[in-house]
Amino acid sequence: MSPAPPAPPAAPAPRPPASGTLLRVLTHTQNASAAVFGVFLGVHLAAPLAAAVGGLSGADGAMLIGREYYLPLEPIAVFAPLGLHVAASIARRALLAARSGPRRLSTQQYLGYALIPLVFPHVLLHRIIPSEDAAPISALSPSEFGFEFVANAVATRPWMTAGYVALTGVALWHTLVGGMKVVGWARRLAGRRGGDGEVAGAGAAPRVVGKRRRIGLRGIVGVLVGLVGLGLWRLGGESAGLSTAVVRRYDALYAAAPWASLGLK
Repeated sequence: MSPAPPAPPAAPAPRPPASGTLLRVLTHTQNASAAVFGVFLGVHLAAPLAAAVGGLSGADGAMLIGREYYLPLEPIAVFAPLGLHVAASIARRALLAARSGPRRLSTQQYLGYALIPLVFPHVLLHRIIPSEDAAPISALSPSEFGFEFVANAVATRPWMTAGYVALTGVALWHTLVGGMKVVGWARRLAGRRGGDGEVAGAGAAPRVVGKRRRIGLRGIVGVLVGLVGLGLWRLGGESAGLSTAVVRRYDALYAAAPWASLGLK
């Protein structure tokens, strides 16, 4: 009896298309950077929330505790994940549109894009312009640039108050809904993957938040925004007492902003 012929070699597994690999990379980058920046956002929001209870001293105390953790690593822990999240989100959406056509944006995604023109002025006014060496700003250091600046802004510039409230509300909704997506991504990454090797959900349609959960989210966002508004109101009431030199540096900071030509000084 002749021996059985050897079994033919197994065919190599098909390689995923380059676009699928890129989509996985962008999905991982988008979610991982969101998780890192979300931690910072929670710490950052603690200060204005504390102002609702403790006023200026409460806000500064919470801010100092938070800065102990993130300020030494701010470029890595704050600005890098923020930039990566925005870039990966835009690139991922463009890739999905190229593969299967444009997709309808969810409310959470709309708010994500709305955050770009809200966050940029915030970073410009609170980080970039204060580092200007020329007098009278003279490089306001973080130790000189606490919530006295916010108190002065609320008391003297109503448009700043509106900006703080809008930024808080939009960021909270985008972050809370996005946080649910990140949790799902992390669970899938821990063990459940799509059959074609692509991370499940990488090309999924935008998350639809159920009616009951949507009502709950609105309640949470409303309460938190209300507390931030209360904190801002308390800060505005404690704005007196700043020295003339400090106020002059703050005024120069506003005047250096690009939108000063619109009368928002």
